[in-house]
Parts: sequence; structure tokens; C-alpha cells
Amino acid sequence: MISVSGIKQKAGAAFIALAAFTISPLLQAAENEYLQLPNLSIAAGDKFPLKQLTDVSGKALSEQQFQGKYVLINFYSEHCAPCIREVPVLNQIMLRNKDIHVLAITPDKAEEAKQYLQQYALQWPVAAGADQLLFNQIGVKSFPSFALLDRNGKLVTTVYANQLGGEDGHATLEGIEKWLRLKMRSGKL
Repeated sequence: MISVSGIKQKAGAAFIALAAFTISPLLQAAENEYLQLPNLSIAAGDKFPLKQLTDVSGKALSEQQFQGKYVLINFYSEHCAPCIREVPVLNQIMLRNKDIHVLAITPDKAEEAKQYLQQYALQWPVAAGADQLLFNQIGVKSFPSFALLDRNGKLVTTVYANQLGGEDGHATLEGIEKWLRLKMRSGKL
């Protein structure tokens, strides 16, 4: 004879097992979901307008210098404390991932970007004075944030930097690399 409490215990155990079976993939999927930057005028698969960019000396960037490797674009401003905090992390990304170029794009004037580059020891190219491109043409409104380009310079995806890190909301090496691996493994690159 089965008691009511025995039925409740078995039903409870079955419910917990079913919930774990059902919720686990949902949590895993949510963990792998990243919010993209909203309202951009460029969509996944579109060529990113790299040829419109100039470095801190005013020299035009060449699309060819980024061909053949993935490009992790860091949208930043010198007035953004989390952007400054990410510099050592992005330097490590460059050292640890030889198949990825890092490129910073900023609306800051060339002289400001040059000082930022020197002060914080950026080890990747910086495209300066890109305010028209960022704000008016593409629609980037959030710093720091990232875009990922494929080996042909086409946009794969974008993400807010605060989704790539620890509980403090700052991007971490592990968070960025996890996002990159996920996007590379998903076949979107």
C-alpha cells in the first residue's frame, strides 16, 4: 500500500528531475545568449566600412591589413572608465589569439586617441575621429561595446562589453574569449 506522503515524495522527486532536465538546457542557452547592439544600420553579413577609418596619425586604414583574420572591434571613448579597464584584457587577447586582430574605434579626436594609446599602452591599431561613422552611419551608442568581423570583413555580431565579464560588469579575458569561441564554434565565422 502506498501512502499519500509516499506519492507526494515520488511526485516531488519526479518533478525535480523533470525540472532539472527541462531547465538545464534553458539555462545553458541563456548563458550563451548575448544582447546585440540595437538599431544599427549594419546587419550581420554586411561588409564593415573599415576603409572609412583613419589611424591616430590621420593615415587611412587598409582593409587588407585585417584580411584573413577575425577582427574584434572595440568601440571606446577616452571618457569611459570601463574602456580603460579593458585595455590590458584586450592586449592579452592579442597575445593569446594569433588568428584575431583587435581594432579600436573611437569618436575621440586623433590627438586624444594618440594620448590614450600611449598612456594605456594599447597594442593594437586605433581608428580615431570616427564620430560620424559611429554615431550617424552605423548607430553605435554604447561604450564599451564590441563587434566581431569574419575573415572577409563582414559583420558577424555585436555585444555590450558588460555581458563579457564578471559580476562587476567589466569585460574579462575569460568572458571575451568565451564569446569569441562560441561565435567561432557556432559556424557563424
